[in-house]
Amino acid sequence: MTMSPRPTPLLLVHGFWFGSWCWSEVIARVAAAGRVAQAVDLAGHGLRARWPKCLAQSPENADSLVAQVMRGDPGVIGALRIDLASADADYRRRLRAAYFDDIAPDAAEAAIGLLTPDSPLAMQIDSTRLTRDGWGSVPRTYVVCEQDWALRPAVQRRLIAEADAAFPENPTSVVTLDSSHSPFLSMPGQVADIFTKLH
Repeated sequence: MTMSPRPTPLLLVHGFWFGSWCWSEVIARVAAAGRVAQAVDLAGHGLRARWPKCLAQSPENADSLVAQVMRGDPGVIGALRIDLASADADYRRRLRAAYFDDIAPDAAEAAIGLLTPDSPLAMQIDSTRLTRDGWGSVPRTYVVCEQDWALRPAVQRRLIAEADAAFPENPTSVVTLDSSHSPFLSMPGQVADIFTKLH
């Protein structure tokens, strides 16, 4: 009697400002389907991360930095920052709309409370070398979120096209969901279904 090979375990990595917590509902459904999945926190993110000290302390040269920091100038603060403590109702509404537009407002506020305020700028400006034998050889599936206001669908499709142009022998498999930026929260069952079909 031959045994069928066990499916490859899934490693789930969050995006900017999120943490492994965002995958909780998806992992439960993936496990119920018989797959092994684990989520990890990137450095400075997740439930054990601490907010940057600069949010509570003033630097020695605060006066010279105030204007840039107030504008959230990433070149000055070294990060892409969102203001999770803002009491501005319009700002919070726009934050919910960008990331959690298809989630109940109370659930969206709970998720906002778990976000990390900074995302390292270096990831955006440092050069990354992708090779055929490295990233180019890994099977890719991209979930396009059609109602995403944080990363618009046209930008998502451009990222897919650029990956496919760089590595045409390994085209990206594309799945579309009618979701906000956070389908792992708004439709975890559909995300789990996508993941359980991956090899």
